[in-house]
Amino acid sequence: MHWLTVWEFDPSVWAGCALALAAYRWLPGARRDRRLLFWVAGVMVIFVSLESAIDVIGDNYLFSMHMAQHLLLAMVGPPLMILGLPPRTVDAWLGGRAGRLLRAIVNPFLAGPVYFLIVVGWHWPPFFDYGLTHPLGHVLQHLSFIAVGFIFWWAVVVHRPGERWNLSVLGEVAYLTVGALPAVVVGLTVALLPHPVYLFYLDRAPLLGFSALADQRLGGIIMFVFDNALMVGVAGWYLWHLFPADGADEARLRAGR
Repeated sequence: MHWLTVWEFDPSVWAGCALALAAYRWLPGARRDRRLLFWVAGVMVIFVSLESAIDVIGDNYLFSMHMAQHLLLAMVGPPLMILGLPPRTVDAWLGGRAGRLLRAIVNPFLAGPVYFLIVVGWHWPPFFDYGLTHPLGHVLQHLSFIAVGFIFWWAVVVHRPGERWNLSVLGEVAYLTVGALPAVVVGLTVALLPHPVYLFYLDRAPLLGFSALADQRLGGIIMFVFDNALMVGVAGWYLWHLFPADGADEARLRAGR
């Protein structure tokens, strides 16, 4: 079977993503600019991860593909959509009735631990297998990854003067380091275990030519490498801004004379 041609039709996913795309035009300050492209890209990442062969293979055959799906839901789709938010929309949300709650949940001192607990907790084998065998639990699992992705990445992407979630450059680096911990706790652990722990895939991974242990190790490596590469890359971008561009110091000194 050509897996690229396999698509699912979950009405809730199709409707939710279509609504997210259509609703952008009504966001305060929305324009047809690069922010729209970020928003569309984020929605499409979530859509593809939930409706394409990624979901079919992950739900039925390979732990490694399911791991890749979780990374897309928590670490790629949400930050892209946050990048797509117009500043006026952020102002409106923070100035509305839910502003206090939003400020509380995106505070790094809460968002970091919640991100860690959700990502690590759902990959505990009994919870992971429960999500695969109970439709409602599976939906809750995916929604929690998307939600915690928004909560975690908010402080990295959105910067407004005077907000408590604002971090210094070194603070952002420390925060992103916390974001990499689930990849160490989960990814590295399952990659090094000598036996498979996700029982759901014991008899399923071999159907696609993988042993359950090889599939589990691949999933752990995918999580460890992708998570750390992303966090290090973003942290590096912040660290780069600690150093002035060539000639900036000289220009500043001349201007002060």
